[in-house]
Amino acid sequence: MGSVNGAEALKALYALQEKDLEIDRLRAEAESPPEELVALQGQVEALEERLTNLLERRAELEREYNRHSLDIEDLSAKEKQAEEEQKRAQSAREQTQYENRIQQIKDRIRELLELSTPIMEAMENLEAEIAQVEEELAALRPRLQELLEANRARVAELEAAIAAKVEERTTMAAAIPAQILKEYEAIRRARRGTGVARMAAQGQVYRCEGCNVVLPTHVAQKVVRGQVVRCPSCGRLLWKGE
Repeated sequence: MGSVNGAEALKALYALQEKDLEIDRLRAEAESPPEELVALQGQVEALEERLTNLLERRAELEREYNRHSLDIEDLSAKEKQAEEEQKRAQSAREQTQYENRIQQIKDRIRELLELSTPIMEAMENLEAEIAQVEEELAALRPRLQELLEANRARVAELEAAIAAKVEERTTMAAAIPAQILKEYEAIRRARRGTGVARMAAQGQVYRCEGCNVVLPTHVAQKVVRGQVVRCPSCGRLLWKGE
């Protein structure tokens, strides 16, 4: 590779990298929604999660309340039946047994009613809280929809710009030798976006602008001659610049 004179190829490669970095920037911009949208989405999601939890809690309370109501209904029927049977009792002993049975049923009904009261109060409080959260969501959702539509338009515009840049990039890449292009793309993936770096002169020494390491003299000489070489430190292709 060191014997290949690739000065023009490296120049074209550096220009291609500028195009790649521009495409990267546009893609990052497309993937980064506006701060107001992110904040509002977070607010709405938090409220929706809160509403879900409230609705689940309400459903639990309703099940518990309904269970008590069914028990009370069943006990009331048993109380009525016991009272009817008491009327047909033939002895004082039977009368006493039915009285005790009826009193036990009444006591249990009273206990269930006492248990049901706080459940009803909790349900009323939940209804008020649910209504408040739903009101807050109703106030936020129109603005969220506006921001989402604006972001979709923004992303569509950026994607159109990216497509145009990619087309330009394809044309530029076609003029670069396939082997050096393949090497550049592999290095760029490994080095987070940059596969070629300029060599900068600083007094009597030369540095790689990619990693700022001083280059060995024999490497710098090859770069000056336009040969295709890589930085011994970071591995990027080196270009002498204009």
